[in-house]
Amino acid sequence: MTTQKFVSRATLEFGRRIFGEQFRREPATLKEQYRKFQYYQSTHYKLGLMEHDRLYGDNAAIKEAMRRLRISEPEVWDERSFRISRAINFDIKRMFLPQDEWVQYEQDVPYLQPYLAEIEREHDEERYWKKVLG
Repeated sequence: MTTQKFVSRATLEFGRRIFGEQFRREPATLKEQYRKFQYYQSTHYKLGLMEHDRLYGDNAAIKEAMRRLRISEPEVWDERSFRISRAINFDIKRMFLPQDEWVQYEQDVPYLQPYLAEIEREHDEERYWKKVLG
């Protein structure tokens, strides 16, 4: 078993549970093809990072999503922490992971998306009630 399969196992299972069997498909539209092109223009996938690993707590919604992830899915949180620490280590050494351990576009799970959507719904509801009662 390669390191990549171990590091992403819980994250991939979480993605399948939330988004279904195929959470990322081969791009069909021009917009999806451009998104895939942008994905491969960055180097985070060569360091073993997923897109949501790059999100940091500058925004209150992202902070809250990470807090909820840490509470509800501790294995996914641990994998995220390991991927980030490994990426920092490789970046300091100015190296990339072996190519078979790179995160492919189809394997990249947007694991914070359900929490961000839930937080957005809560903010919308709060704004609505402030408007109605305010």
